[in-house]
Amino acid sequence: MSELSVRVVGVGDAFTARYYNACLLFEAGDQRLLVDAPPALARALRDHSLASRDTVGLDDIDHVLITHLHGDHCGGLEQLLFWRRFVTGRKTTIHAIPEVLAGLWDARLRGGMDTLMHPDGSHTSLTLADYAEVQVLAPGVTRLGPLELEWRRTIHHIPTSALRVRVGERVIGYSADTAFDAGLIAWLAASDLFFHETNFGVHTPLASLLALPEAQRRHMRLIHYPDQLDPVGLAIACAREGERLTP
Repeated sequence: MSELSVRVVGVGDAFTARYYNACLLFEAGDQRLLVDAPPALARALRDHSLASRDTVGLDDIDHVLITHLHGDHCGGLEQLLFWRRFVTGRKTTIHAIPEVLAGLWDARLRGGMDTLMHPDGSHTSLTLADYAEVQVLAPGVTRLGPLELEWRRTIHHIPTSALRVRVGERVIGYSADTAFDAGLIAWLAASDLFFHETNFGVHTPLASLLALPEAQRRHMRLIHYPDQLDPVGLAIACAREGERLTP
């Protein structure tokens, strides 16, 4: 059985000036799944590789799951897709819930990617299918090699999916962006390890997470946190960029 692990590529929120935006890389065997594609994705992967001494770059991302369409979560997807089309010539596969896929091309990517100019000055119109394979996350379990994926909607401005990733008996969860939701936390707490966002506005207040039972906090890592949060000495551990965790 392949061992499940997760690399923390970024931990910051949409406004961070200290970190990369929240991004996780799940691995089992030779299967890699990038969860969200933030801006400066190539640099984030490079810096993670330098910290971990285990190189991974845009060439190595064959699967990416987009939790929602805010720019700090999908702003690097254009970079990834352009690289794979024009440099390596290999498509990646995009996974997302139906509501996210419905707006991904027209609301996020089309403006910069739908027209290709040739050396003779002629133009070709492209669609998302020219850049990537597209897989809808259906209800229930989606299998991706040794990875088994389950998702659940969160409480957010726009459609967003939380995630659980399982290999054998080991499970890692991720809240994505959400307001405080006790039901979601209970769903995630069934994992051996889970990442939960905390931030201002329509997000989960840190105080709400600190009030949770210790049994839940013990398996939690904070992510998507603001620059103002001091990650030292909290009752809940903060995810740190460059680390690789196994449940």
